[in-house]
Amino acid sequence: MGKQESVSDFYQFAKDLAKAEKELKVERWVEVTLYYGYADKQVSLYHYDLPREMYFRYQWVIRWRMAKFQCQYPKQIIGISLYHYDKRSGESMEVNGCLSKLISAKAQITKAERKMNEYIEHNRQNNMFFDENTDEELVKFREKLERKKLECAECEKRLEQFVEKRRKENG
Repeated sequence: MGKQESVSDFYQFAKDLAKAEKELKVERWVEVTLYYGYADKQVSLYHYDLPREMYFRYQWVIRWRMAKFQCQYPKQIIGISLYHYDKRSGESMEVNGCLSKLISAKAQITKAERKMNEYIEHNRQNNMFFDENTDEELVKFREKLERKKLECAECEKRLEQFVEKRRKENG
């Protein structure tokens, strides 16, 4: 596989991830905390809770506030803590988090469906004996894909139940 193909595959997967996030109604937010000190002696100085896009657009404000605190507390090292999460569900957006895994699984399903359709189209054009109902590889692939879709749908259902429960608790 050439570099061009791998780059286009990467962009396509990024699009698939974005599509999955949109389908799941993910609202990416960032909780920013400025502090000094370590562990149990940590002193929180300021807290932001922002949409991710706003965080990236206005990082200069956060850096400015950090500089201001550094002037106020010259003997301390000012630190920053970032927590990325989905505002709607409250779930963390960390790489090994449940929501990130669900987004990735949905994107992988989209990619698998695209590859399967390419395989079918290629064989229809180039193999006159091709029958998609009896092609052993395709039958196995479809079964595996359906299992993956069911698992994904169950995870989505649990996420929606969690969001609904959270909404009722926060009233």
